[in-house]
Amino acid sequence: MAIQTTNQKTSPYYESIEFNLTNGSTNYNVASNQATFLSVVGPTGPNNAYPGEVIIRTDQTISVRFNSISNMAITLTSTETAITWRGEVQNIFLTNNSGSTAAIKILCLP
Repeated sequence: MAIQTTNQKTSPYYESIEFNLTNGSTNYNVASNQATFLSVVGPTGPNNAYPGEVIIRTDQTISVRFNSISNMAITLTSTETAITWRGEVQNIFLTNNSGSTAAIKILCLP
């Protein structure tokens, strides 16, 4: 039996963004409000492509929409480890109605 190997391309690039999302924020536009979002893992960064995977963590219950505010919201609770989205991400929209400021952590991967 022959063993086949594949050449898996690895990337040294990623983005880690941390910020506080105030209570009452609706469809907070991450691309417009966080200057470093898509600066490395984005079409104008060295990776020259939108992220293909995004991981989001928070300490409060929030709603997350990917790419458009018309897309369905995904609820992320403070008791969940994280939400992982695989697929091209051009923007993220966050809503916080938890009653408290939410600490947001976003990791973007190629």
